[in-house]
Amino acid sequence: MNSRSIFPAFLLALTVLSPGLAVPAAAQLDRHKLPGRQVRVAAICIGFGGDHDEKLKLATDHLHTAGKNGVDIACLPEECAGTRAEPIPGPTTEAVARLARQYRMYVICPIREQAGDEQYNTAVLIDRQGRLVGRYRKVFVFWGEGLHCSREGARVFETDFGKIGILTCFDLNFPELWQQCDALDADIVFWPSAYSGGAPLNAYAILYHYYIVPVGVGNIIDITGETLQDVEKPRDRQFIATLDLDRSFMHVDFNREKVNKLLAEHGDEIEAERVPPTSPSDPRAPWWLLRATKPGVRVRKLLKEYGIETLREYQQRSREQINERRKKGERV
Repeated sequence: MNSRSIFPAFLLALTVLSPGLAVPAAAQLDRHKLPGRQVRVAAICIGFGGDHDEKLKLATDHLHTAGKNGVDIACLPEECAGTRAEPIPGPTTEAVARLARQYRMYVICPIREQAGDEQYNTAVLIDRQGRLVGRYRKVFVFWGEGLHCSREGARVFETDFGKIGILTCFDLNFPELWQQCDALDADIVFWPSAYSGGAPLNAYAILYHYYIVPVGVGNIIDITGETLQDVEKPRDRQFIATLDLDRSFMHVDFNREKVNKLLAEHGDEIEAERVPPTSPSDPRAPWWLLRATKPGVRVRKLLKEYGIETLREYQQRSREQINERRKKGERV
């Protein structure tokens, strides 16, 4: 694992010595005792569709593996248990909810939803208590799916570790959905899909500064736009990564003195993974990327203390204020 991935040794020992033992909530990451804001995610890439009973058995077996590895949130692929429509709640969500409750983890369970006379490609969010707490209906249904298109748009859901967005497969091709997830302050966007997605996902990650967890082939993507290399693979077609949601970008505009002061005064608690270029010919983006290195320290908290906007906050504020001046015909 890389330096950003923190996985308690006692949990690893527990899963090796007792492979059949369910992991209690206490065995998951204790975020209060770790640097930044850590979360363990699992992409369960068992493929789209198939026979319902066989796929549901495979999905639940994978969820046992994820739970025993201390995962905070696991995501199954698009229409993970076949294309037979069912209501919410229904047989698939109820089976998955039992495991979410057993392992105290969130699960994203994509199914084909029967909603009255309409059918949707729907990803259901289940919380640590096994409750159905959210759903995302695919906005851009692929040609030939024979399903209704969502009229709800992109959605972001609150969890106990941060905000998550969910977009599905063909949604990849429509940047407005990814920008909506940014506007709603998503920390992670999960993308259950029937394929890998490729370079556009990497572009969205760096453009909008959130992690992307594709559930096609397990190419989990960092906020830097790079595909993570040090990903755990507890079994075939399951990929687990520990992500630090506290890592923060900030623009050099209006921030240079304040960030330098922060780094000088807290250099033993945070570090700069990336720094802005010092020459106009340097092709790097004019951003810092900071992360906490000491347990209990949060970059975001320090930024507020020093009056420093994150890059996302700067971009969102600029968009709103410049658009307002445009409407009034005022100069910027």
